[in-house]
Amino acid sequence: MDWQTFTISLLGSGVVAALITAIVNGLMNHRTQIIAIKESGLYAKRAEVLDEMMKRMERLNRIMGELVSPLQYETTDDDEMARRKKAKEAFNYFLGFYQRSRHYIPKALSDEIGGFCSEYKNMFADFAYVVKQQGGTPDVKKWGELIKKYENDFAEKRESIAEEFRKIIGVK
Repeated sequence: MDWQTFTISLLGSGVVAALITAIVNGLMNHRTQIIAIKESGLYAKRAEVLDEMMKRMERLNRIMGELVSPLQYETTDDDEMARRKKAKEAFNYFLGFYQRSRHYIPKALSDEIGGFCSEYKNMFADFAYVVKQQGGTPDVKKWGELIKKYENDFAEKRESIAEEFRKIIGVK
């Protein structure tokens, strides 16, 4: 059999047409799936969840900053307890939403946020039970370490999480 006969028999058999049809259908199915996801509201819901999570994380961060701020050193025990209560409530407000909504974000990012929650909890515990024990003298060295961690490490982690949120919703 020569080359021309082989080509004509191949084209005549419909193999090429079937192959082209399969490729086009595959591309169309992928495109159709993307459109279906966007039209189903999942994309919009995910964006809403990420927006709310970011708002709650920023609120928690601001309140934790107020808690560890050295500007609040000369305050009463009642003021200190009110700041601790506010920080605890902000943490629980964020943590509850994160736990209810983590299925909307990729696992690696969810794990990163979970780890960040643990770090906030540890910061609170270090501040409340090491730095400023009720009725005790503050541990200034540990306090400085917490402030540095808050200002540097936490800022980097928040920005990393925010960058991942931007990628998810398509903001460049």
